[in-house]
Order: sequence, then C-alpha cells, then structure tokens
Amino acid sequence: MAYVFELPDLGEGLPDATIVKWLVNEGDTVKTDQPIAEMETAKAVVEVPSPVDGTVLKLHGKAGDVIITHAPLVTFGEAGEKAAAPAPAPAPSMHAQVAANAEKASATSGGGEVFYLPDLGEGLPDATIVKWLVKEGDTVKTDQPIAEMETAKAVVEVPSPHDGVIAKLHGKAGDVIITHAPLVTFAGKGGAAKAEEKSEPEAKGGDAGTVVGAVQVGNTIVAESSDAVVRALAKKLGVNLASVKGSGAGGKITQADVKGAAGKSTASVAASASTMPSASVSTDNPLAFRASPAVRKLANELGVDLANCETSGPKGTITRDDVKAASSGKPAARTAAPATVQPAASGGRLQPVSVTVHPEAVRGVRRAMAQAMTHSHQTVVPVTLMEDANISRWKKGEDSLARYVRALCAAAKVEPALNCWFDGENMERLVHPAVHVGIAVDTPDGLYVPVVKDAHNKSMADLRGDVEILRKKIAEKAIKPTDLSGATITLSNYGSIAGRYGTPIVSPPQVAILGCGRFRNELKMTERGIENQRMLPLSLSFDHRACTGGEGARFLAAVIADLEKPE
Repeated sequence: MAYVFELPDLGEGLPDATIVKWLVNEGDTVKTDQPIAEMETAKAVVEVPSPVDGTVLKLHGKAGDVIITHAPLVTFGEAGEKAAAPAPAPAPSMHAQVAANAEKASATSGGGEVFYLPDLGEGLPDATIVKWLVKEGDTVKTDQPIAEMETAKAVVEVPSPHDGVIAKLHGKAGDVIITHAPLVTFAGKGGAAKAEEKSEPEAKGGDAGTVVGAVQVGNTIVAESSDAVVRALAKKLGVNLASVKGSGAGGKITQADVKGAAGKSTASVAASASTMPSASVSTDNPLAFRASPAVRKLANELGVDLANCETSGPKGTITRDDVKAASSGKPAARTAAPATVQPAASGGRLQPVSVTVHPEAVRGVRRAMAQAMTHSHQTVVPVTLMEDANISRWKKGEDSLARYVRALCAAAKVEPALNCWFDGENMERLVHPAVHVGIAVDTPDGLYVPVVKDAHNKSMADLRGDVEILRKKIAEKAIKPTDLSGATITLSNYGSIAGRYGTPIVSPPQVAILGCGRFRNELKMTERGIENQRMLPLSLSFDHRACTGGEGARFLAAVIADLEKPE
C-alpha cells in the first residue's frame, strides 16, 4: 500500500528546506536509511534517509524547489503500484489527526461528506476565511466558488469539488483553517453519489476544485488540475479551464496549456495579457494574481495594472521589479535582463544607472539568517552593555577564542540567568546547568552557528579542538543539524575581522550573546606609571524580558574578571 513520506523537521523548528538534488529516481527500490535526497536547510546541507524499504513511486519536487516541513517529499509503495493511491504517512501528523477527528465527526452528521481544505500553495499550513460565497442550505455545482481564502501568498477562491447541498460551513470570516481540516460538509450522501457519477476521463484528469494538490472526492483521488497561477492566467486570458486538456503529470493543466488554448505564443504571458482590456482585471483584484500587499500598493502608486506585469518571481509571483518594469514599458528583469538601480538623492526611490545588478534569491543559510533576525526583532527586547577587558597579562600566543568560551562558562556560574532559554508566550524560562556555546562562524554562504556542547566541562585544548572540528565540517559541508542546535548562549568574535563595539542580536529562545571586538592598545595609568595596555572591547546583548540590568552587569563583570586572569 502506498504512503506519503513527509519532509521531517531537519532542525529545531526549521520551516522548510530546499531540494539540492535527488539521490534516487522514480521506480528505484530503496532500503531503510538509504539517502534519498540532499536538502539545504537554513543551517546546513543534509541527506534525508528513506524511512522504509520500498519502491519510489513519486518524487514531490525538483532540484531548487522549497519544500515546507511536513509537506509531501516522496511517495513510497510496491513495484507497479500507482502513486495516486492515498495512504497515511508512517507517523501520524497533525493534519492526519485533524482529518481523523473530522471523519469521526462526519459519521454522526447524517452521513454527510466532509470537504477538507486543500493545500492552497506548496505546503502552506493554513488559510484564513475572507468570506463565504455560499450559505448553509445552498445547492452548489462542481467548480462553483464557495469561499475566498487568504494564505500567506494570496487570496484565492476555493471551488466546490462536486454538485451538492451545503449542510455545514466550518468556520466564519476571519477564522484560520488548518490545511486538510474540515471546510464544508455536504448534506447526506448526495454529494458523494454525484461525485461518483463523473465520467471516467473526468475522474482521472478533471478539475476537482483543488487549487494546489490532489483532493479526495468520495472514494476517488482526483489529480491536481490547476494551481493558483494557472487559474489566474486563465482568468487573465479568458480561457475556460473546463475546455483545456492538461498535459502535465496526472492531467494537470499547465501554464503552457492555458497559453496554447488562448492561441498565443507560450513565450510571453505579458503579450497575451496586453491584448485584454485593462479594465477586465483590475490591479486590486486579490483573486487574479499572486502578489504581496506591498507589491499591490506599489502597483497602485505607479498606476500599473497587474494584468500587464510579467511574473518573474517564484511560482508565478509578481515582484516589485515586475511592477516597475510594467510602469516603464520594459520587460521584467530576469536572468538575461538585469535590473539597474541606484539610490536617489531624495524620495527614497531607485533610479536607473549605467551599472547593472542582477537580483538573486536569498536561500539556504542566508535565508535562515534573515528569518532568524526578523524573529528576533519581533520578539526580543534587547539591551546591550559595553565594557573593556584588560588582557595585557595574557601570555604570548594565547588562544583567544578558547579564553572567550571559558569566560562565558565562568560567568554562567556567577550569574546563571543569562545561560537560559525564555518562552515569552508562556512567560517561562529554563535556566541551564550546562553551558552549550554557539559560536558564530562567517562563511561565503552566510552565517553558521555551530555549538560547542558541555563547554563548562572542557579544557582549553578541548574547546579549541571542538571548534576546529566544527569549522572543518562547515568547510566540507558535512555539518549536521545536531551540530547547530541546542545552544544556551552565543559568542560572536567579529573583532577577528573588524569592529570595536556592536549590538549583537539575541537568537531566541536564548537570552544573551557576547560580542568580542578588535584588540587595541591604550595608554593606562598603572602602579608603575603610564603604560601601554592591551584592551579587549566587549558588547553583551541580552533580552530584558528575561534578565534584569543587574544580572546582565554581573554576568559581564564575571566575563571580564576571567578574561583578565594571566592564564
């Protein structure tokens, strides 16, 4: 029996991962723990092993695709079995539990069939009800829009999967519905019966009302026929999807199919859109295009109709550059048509210059860094204390990094409040007896933060050895998620490059990070008169929700005291 293997969490709460390359092909027979894919997370490139022995029926994605954690990755089964056969994942997910509960509920609702919210965008976990387009008691037809749902990417219409009578609407405007949770219950068994009356060709490749992903209608799995991008394109070109024969996998209708049906060249969506009157699709229609609120606002400011924009973003998304290109009458910047910008003298707008720049996707480690910094900015209440440590008594060739780590461990004994995790939602903190130090490592790919575990129990030589092993793993792209997780406090040695003081960013759930600046020589008055002393600038940032100013100051004082020891 076939089942879907969902992408597991490849790190502590990482939301997604990018397919680097598949290590197997559809039809291959694999063994348990055999690597099946290389995935790039926000922290590292890791191999994903097979959870079972079996045959690969379907690979959900291609190299470069971003897969949401717990979204389908591989469908397994027996040789000759069809990938469309529905089956649960090896371990029950939250969605599976929700569906199971809904199935129990439907058993007591007079035999009515429950229509579950389909995945409205690759792996999106939920959607918000904007408004219902039907009411309980209404009779609906197949593909009739029944609700407007807002996802993280766009507002889309959800069509009815079949003819039937609406018995129950599961939620009201503003409610968040989890993907695969109940959305509508159809009265009695009429809905299921009418779904089964569909012709065989329609059951195999017809539009079951899904937006993205397959949906179960009665006892039949209907293949995905179109996604939000295809629907938007069809609406823009005036194409009836019911008359289009899909050339994609499982009868899926592709953008090329829609363009072909419109009698246009598949080379340019914009050329097709330009033949439509501008009033046919307005810029502020949230159902027609995949564009963020910021992009819509820009289009409104520039007087650009989104119908006249190229879609150069991922999965057909309209970007700011697409809107600007439409405003200037030039094609959007893609791989062969770079954008050219420079800061304006005033007004904050970007103006063309002679130097060309190419936009590049922020992915992998850099993408994770951006997400982590955004999360920190939105949650942490930071404060930074700055002070100098006099390290003139260090012996020649002292291992500065090992000294920094040792000083953090010493300070954690004096003031444990900063070696801590904090949960702002539940107002709980977890003070750690062990010190696991995350060390920021700068690389061309972005910022890695490997963790030296149990640093409080290690000698200076052991600390240095652990750091070198972790750095080697990063250089060889062999770092594991376990090497990057579990830090209780972080060290940033930016002074090895440049910089005296800074405001290091705290990474939740941690509450503190120590930044070490660049050494400097300074004349100081000592017992022997004025002497040249070596000073180390320190910047300690901490979350003021979890730590008091006194705790932060005592911690920093303890760090300085340990650093100023001769050895």
